[in-house]
Amino acid sequence: MRHISIGIDSWIIQDGNYGDFAVGDLKKFALEFVGEKLTPSTPGERSAQLLHTSVYRVRAEVIFVDTKVWVIDFGLRAFWESEPPAFVQVGSWVEGDVFVGIDPFFYMEYLHKIPDMPNLYYDWKVAAMLRDDTPWLSAVNEKGGVTLTRAPARAQWTQVQKTLAWEEGEGRSSYVLECDVGDV
Repeated sequence: MRHISIGIDSWIIQDGNYGDFAVGDLKKFALEFVGEKLTPSTPGERSAQLLHTSVYRVRAEVIFVDTKVWVIDFGLRAFWESEPPAFVQVGSWVEGDVFVGIDPFFYMEYLHKIPDMPNLYYDWKVAAMLRDDTPWLSAVNEKGGVTLTRAPARAQWTQVQKTLAWEEGEGRSSYVLECDVGDV
């Protein structure tokens, strides 16, 4: 797997861990995954099939497990800072749908220091970029505040040349970076 679509929200850039991204940039970062519905699988070929934006159907080997973080390899290695399901252990296989995003800061700041944690850094080249321009829906939540969500039936993505995390979408934009991977 040499090309991948990676999600990033504006807040990750706004936190100061990364500057804005532009097409053509060379960057080094780790991948995070979120896969609440992963299920056990049998050993086989590692794979990742793009379903939409930065969501993939993966078949992956579990290569690291700790009490609060685990790492899978679906052709690229990615972590999830969450308590692993009971069926997960090093050497087991999982499959299902996952979101793939840029490490917000967890790996670069402290997870890489965990004993035996694998190196998850890759060198990336940003080949293209999309901005989520899907309209926002607002609803009053149970505490009387306003909750914003995207209108999935009206999904709209716009090709852009760079992120403008502080300016676009009132600072709430999400992006997908189309990246080519170099070496670990």
